[in-house]
Amino acid sequence: MKRSLRLVFRYFTITLLLVSAWTAYANVFSDDAEVRAKAEAQARAQAGCGEQCKPTSLKIDRGMFEERVEYDFDRKGHVVVVCRRQSLIFGDYTCAPGS
Repeated sequence: MKRSLRLVFRYFTITLLLVSAWTAYANVFSDDAEVRAKAEAQARAQAGCGEQCKPTSLKIDRGMFEERVEYDFDRKGHVVVVCRRQSLIFGDYTCAPGS
């Protein structure tokens, strides 16, 4: 009984480690060009200036659960966009106004 509990715990720990590593890769270390394009489109829509806006600064914070992009647009001010996956590891990113 004791041995089987250890075996179950060992497999659970290994599975948790692999899922955590995959989540870190998928959300933090992989290429995020598509997410940045979605965030920029959302930010320009929020600012209300479309392609006419000129970004003066950009700050990106990538984490395991969300990507936060902050823009400063010339004459339009500060805009924050938060992009999250539909599920923790899989699915497309959805961007929305942040605070």
